Amino acid sequence: MKILFLQPPLGAWATWGTHRAINIGHAQLAGYLREHNPGVELQALDCRALGLNDAQMIEKVGEINPDVVYVGDILHTTGGLAVVFIYNEAARKVKERYPRITTVVGGIFYASASEFTLQENPLIDFCIAGECEVTLSEFVRELSKSRPDFVSVKGIARRENGKVVLNAYRPLITDLDSLPMPAYDLFPMDKYVGHTYWKNYSETWNSRGCPAACTFCYEWGQYDPRGNQDLKNYRYRSAKKVVDEMEILYNQYGTRVVVMMDDTYNVSRKRMEETIEESLSRNIQMKWMPLGRAPYFIRDIDLFPDLRRAGCFMCLVGLEVADDAELKKIKKGITVEQVKETVAKLREAGIATVLTWMVGFEEDDEEKIKARFAAVDEIDPDIIALQFLTPIPGSPIWDEVAAKGLLKMEDLNKKIRQWDFHQPILPTKYLTIPQIADLGSWAFREFFSKPGRLQRAMHNRGYDPLVGACVRDFMQNVSHFAKESHGAKSYVGNE
Repeated sequence: MKILFLQPPLGAWATWGTHRAINIGHAQLAGYLREHNPGVELQALDCRALGLNDAQMIEKVGEINPDVVYVGDILHTTGGLAVVFIYNEAARKVKERYPRITTVVGGIFYASASEFTLQENPLIDFCIAGECEVTLSEFVRELSKSRPDFVSVKGIARRENGKVVLNAYRPLITDLDSLPMPAYDLFPMDKYVGHTYWKNYSETWNSRGCPAACTFCYEWGQYDPRGNQDLKNYRYRSAKKVVDEMEILYNQYGTRVVVMMDDTYNVSRKRMEETIEESLSRNIQMKWMPLGRAPYFIRDIDLFPDLRRAGCFMCLVGLEVADDAELKKIKKGITVEQVKETVAKLREAGIATVLTWMVGFEEDDEEKIKARFAAVDEIDPDIIALQFLTPIPGSPIWDEVAAKGLLKMEDLNKKIRQWDFHQPILPTKYLTIPQIADLGSWAFREFFSKPGRLQRAMHNRGYDPLVGACVRDFMQNVSHFAKESHGAKSYVGNE
């Protein structure tokens, strides 16, 4: 049996310039199948990295001639929910051209909307609910039989006598260290680039879940809603495994820059200490960037100098809203002062910061959004990542807006091209969608126009040169963000 992991032609967020990253979900799944399904032939086709268009993609699939095509992702940074439309279309085109191929989807969104996916997409054969590794492995094993019986495969949605059936809930993987290394050898590792200027680039995914479980979080869409709020079940790979992977990337594939895409890498101080120790003792010279939460950064301020020496050149910290009462409402579990101190102390240690924040919450008006921007401006990170509130199925905030009739699942079929997190999709009580887009564009432009800010980040001798390159990329794409936020430029379709 031959299984193809397919990444169709994709664009990138307007603020990210040229950004082609490995589909780490595909790489991890391929690594798992290689270990648990011996005899299965695995192949990956990354059309984004290879510069293939849709027609070339379909022809290449025919040349590979797989038995199964899998599409999907686990990261929202691939393009929010806009990529769901692309993946659905890719599966449809493959199935129409090659009816014998079995099409399977999984990952973010699909994990929390498996029945809906099959109901709305007749040319997708199977959808995985929740985590994919064990489910896909068991599914492949069953499919290889002369008379497959999928009833026993937990965590899969299928069709039976013309009706969509969702099998029993698949429990979470408890020990992430038990997972094998991603199958990087299947992917064009020399083709990946981050933020236009970061060459020899890759992304990793070392933990799952988050102890905060913010109401708006995209990660809710990675889990089967039948679980007991699975997002709150935080699990992580050991520091040794994390650095093992970085060492493999560095030595075998020439990777020099890694972004750890876990929503919050720094929950455990012991893990942070061990990551630093492992990185320094092996002296692999990898430059890396984690995502983390402000309270944990504050806890670990004494580690910052060693963190910098170990290769950490930038950190992402989330703010989202800039008032402690609002932060409590969305269950962020932080304070504004913690974020401010985190940014300042990291800068002192020579580590740059990216700050995430959001607009488009129900109570947002012009005054509130401008006050939020003023707080962001005062915190003064090196880069901001501004997103518009985009509820994802499975999240508490989705339940809220759906109960009010503001959104429904069917909207995803009509407007999915807009759901890239860089276009507002909901009015607030006081603002229209165009007004929200105007304010977001204004804030983004104002931040990167402040005298001295760009010069400080781009020419700071205490920073790694990678920081200045990333700031340059964001600065060059300010006008593109304005177009995207107003719908003139869409992430979807590689535009």
